[in-house]
Amino acid sequence: MVNNLAWLWSAGTQGKTSRVRRKIALTNQVAIFGCVTVLPYQLFYLVDGLSPYTGIFTVNLVFMLAYAAVLYLNYRGESTTARNLLVGSGCVHALAATVFLSSAAGGHLFYFAVAGFLALVHEQMRASRFILLPLGVGVLYCVCQFVFTPERALLTLPERYLQIMYALSVFGVLTLSAVFSYLFHREIDMAEQEMTRNNRVLEELSSTDTLTSLANRRRLDDFLERASQRLQRRFQPLSLIMCDVDHFKPYNDLLGHPAGDACLQRIADTLRDTVCRQGDLVARYGGEEFAVVLPNTDRLGAMQVAETLRLAVQDLSLPHVPGSEQQVTISLGVTSVATPATTVTPAELIRRADEALYRAKANGRNRVEFSEF
Repeated sequence: MVNNLAWLWSAGTQGKTSRVRRKIALTNQVAIFGCVTVLPYQLFYLVDGLSPYTGIFTVNLVFMLAYAAVLYLNYRGESTTARNLLVGSGCVHALAATVFLSSAAGGHLFYFAVAGFLALVHEQMRASRFILLPLGVGVLYCVCQFVFTPERALLTLPERYLQIMYALSVFGVLTLSAVFSYLFHREIDMAEQEMTRNNRVLEELSSTDTLTSLANRRRLDDFLERASQRLQRRFQPLSLIMCDVDHFKPYNDLLGHPAGDACLQRIADTLRDTVCRQGDLVARYGGEEFAVVLPNTDRLGAMQVAETLRLAVQDLSLPHVPGSEQQVTISLGVTSVATPATTVTPAELIRRADEALYRAKANGRNRVEFSEF
């Protein structure tokens, strides 16, 4: 039922921050409950005979329209006006009901509920205003309680009716307080979940290369650092592969940057699809250079992965520059350390893998070379 009603009290929350959205939703919820709370009284007046209750029935209708206007104003984006209308209507409505029925009917008890959500529906509130508003509500409650006694009521009702109305008022106030507290905390939980999702997305964006959607240099450095520390404790090997696209500068210069970007994206997809073991990392190191981190992988395993990567890119059969019979290929440099020592830093791993990569390019490209540690 809560989810079915959520669309109604979400009026005006679209496109707002979680903080503002929470306050608008709370205002709408209290306005809805203001209407719902009055309905039992209105039904009683209709069943018992409307004629004696025409005045209070009309007053209730006016304020029900005011609560509906709160939803409309929030829908229009006028949340400040809606909030002020809600607070003012709630106070005046409770006062008017007490004038008609006296304090014995318990209508003035809703001042407690009004005081309870005053601080929550305001965007910002200075300490002086925060004190004055609940104080004003408290004064109104005392006026209703001690001034508008049954002897001064505009309507004379039997004692049993007044007792039933008082019980309904108590039940309404308790229900209103409990439900709006639940809904408010529900909105907070939803806002926290949204913030968690947003933070996760932002964290992923900050560690992802925008062109290839691979991990970027920042994530690579962090991953290498954590992998090295973890494997030092477990005495397991760690391997690193550095890949470079052969003759990429002429390709990029002759065919243009869009073609160069498309080429890098195809190669990045191939590397990611080929290195599919959970726990491994494929990253764009920079320009046309990529890195593959293989935790718990020794020299033999790393060389096999590197050769598989070389063949996978070669099998793409991407044509090189026009007039050339060559295809786009990659050269790879591999390094592996059997048991990472405290002196083996990520920078040292990258340096050794780069040495092997340069040797692969010097020996003819489209090949794999290994650098001893």
